[in-house]
Amino acid sequence: MTKFKLVALCSTLSSVLLLASCVGGKDMKQEQQSVKAQFEQLAAVNESRKALLAGLEDQALARLLWQEQHANYFTMLNLIPFHMGPGEFQYTQPWLLRLPDYADFAKLTDTYKQSLLAMSDYENSECMNYAGGKGFKLHEGFAFPFRHYLHFSQITFEDGRTLALPDAANNERATADIAQVSSGYCFTSPVTAESPQPATVQGELDIELPTALLEFKFTAADVGKTAEQDGYLVTLLEFENGRYVIEVDAKENVPLNFGNRDILAEAVDSHGQYLAWRATERTSTRNPQRIDALLESLYQRAEQGTLDETEARNELTALRDTLRAEQGRKLFLGRAFNGVVEQAHITLMVYASDSQPVSHKLELPVHNFPHPQRVDDGNLQLLPKIPLTAPVYSTLAEHRLPIVELDKAAMQQRVSMVQWHEAGEGLDPEREHSGQIGWFYPPVQTDIFMSQQDRAGSIYVLATFDFYDAQGKQVVAREANEQESELVAFEYKPADKGLSSVYSRMFGRLEYSPERFTNTPVRVKGSLPVLVAPNLNKQSYTTDNLPKGIRLTSNQLVIDYAVFTPLEVAEVSDNRTERRNQVFAKDEHGYLVEMVKQTYFHHQPKRTPVDVYYFYGKPETIEIWYRGKLAPVDYEFDIELVNDGIQVQ
Repeated sequence: MTKFKLVALCSTLSSVLLLASCVGGKDMKQEQQSVKAQFEQLAAVNESRKALLAGLEDQALARLLWQEQHANYFTMLNLIPFHMGPGEFQYTQPWLLRLPDYADFAKLTDTYKQSLLAMSDYENSECMNYAGGKGFKLHEGFAFPFRHYLHFSQITFEDGRTLALPDAANNERATADIAQVSSGYCFTSPVTAESPQPATVQGELDIELPTALLEFKFTAADVGKTAEQDGYLVTLLEFENGRYVIEVDAKENVPLNFGNRDILAEAVDSHGQYLAWRATERTSTRNPQRIDALLESLYQRAEQGTLDETEARNELTALRDTLRAEQGRKLFLGRAFNGVVEQAHITLMVYASDSQPVSHKLELPVHNFPHPQRVDDGNLQLLPKIPLTAPVYSTLAEHRLPIVELDKAAMQQRVSMVQWHEAGEGLDPEREHSGQIGWFYPPVQTDIFMSQQDRAGSIYVLATFDFYDAQGKQVVAREANEQESELVAFEYKPADKGLSSVYSRMFGRLEYSPERFTNTPVRVKGSLPVLVAPNLNKQSYTTDNLPKGIRLTSNQLVIDYAVFTPLEVAEVSDNRTERRNQVFAKDEHGYLVEMVKQTYFHHQPKRTPVDVYYFYGKPETIEIWYRGKLAPVDYEFDIELVNDGIQVQ
């Protein structure tokens, strides 16, 4: 085995750690080495080291070296996706978005407690394997942002009978009477309409509140800088390629008792949109490189016969002791995102060193909904009256976004692109082409009606693509040779359900193979037809001036489509598009979160629906959104093709 093979592993990790950074905050240069090449190189070195150990006489040394090599190899493999550039764009909302909605933590806590609800659940598909098919669900109006533990212990029926709930803390999934499923709980014995009904659910809520929230913001220009607040020190170690790495420390006598969820590491792009994260590292990404450097030396000496098992173990132990000493009590946190990071947002949620949870006993009434879901059985008169709660305000992106829809000019600025190309031999045989360009639509209000496959629509066939070589001459698909039955140089594919489940914001992708053109293309330009909804219509009604067929009682809203005629009715018959509207409730401060929605049906004519909504808070305005007519917009592009690797723009 040559020395080149021994050092290759270290060199590979170095290249991963030195990937090119953002250019102008928008474009990323392609990676120095393709992801596939990095994986292959790591695997080759791992195999060569394994082969070396097969010839060692000292089996104790061989076992130790292979154990260390094997563990470090997989650690380094896991670091490649963390350091690679983002392969898509996904967005989210800030974790503490709700804080401005409430005067203080006490009000936030009280609102969360009020938002906890128990509701009966009929004909739950997950309960069909159990007698009667009935169960119940436990709802929370929002995710509580601070330390807490929510535990429900039992359910009580109208006749006083109690049943224990599965103990999730001890990984219990079912008792003799109740099974826990992903959407709630199922009764294992029949509970009919004539049986005593579920009355209350008992539980406990433990909450710890932070004493301070410390916010830090960094950009790429701040690498190496340390910011301080209240004795806490945050240092930006790295900021590149859609990711950043920080180190958190504190001055002497300042406690450093952060749990994994107590440090918020978020990021925004150049438009202020929060990016969804895709990978997290909590130990220094440099440590595997240093361990590999030592392994390189140990393997060389083992091959030369100048190393025994005791000496190797001592050196490995000494290195780990050194790494722990260097780390001290400092906390390391690296996070990679689905998008190009413009600014890192760090929040330290500081808890007192002697912080103890405050326990709240819970007894939630079970709200039983009538069944079956037919209007002519008098079921609407049997709907439960759910008491008013404190308002919980919507964090639905469409309610917070400033942009309704993109016009042509905005589309040229806001559509994002990811392209990759895999050069050389060994292309994955399951791939039809060696290169791909994907286009991603940014969040807008009309997303509430438009999936990305809707944006491509049937007009995707009108897309145009012109390829050019290094001399600027247009190139086309070459003719197939005798060994090729068919030759497709490129094809454009719109988003579909399968693709959208993986890349939720991609509306189309171009796949191509440079070797199938008359000359190697280096640039592609053209246009993509995109369907937009520029005519979004928001109809607003005060609660004292509702149209016929719409009735509001406290926090309960009933819309009877046998009486109320919406402005738009789609041709397709599905629960969402049949109405082609979305219904919201507001008070003076904003949109209210929907507790639950139930749909009942008139038998005639045509199973006309009656929608029943409950909201957190008291609605003052009902707002109905309609999609409006769609219109095509041409998105134009002119892109330099990557030779090997990934590029984000």
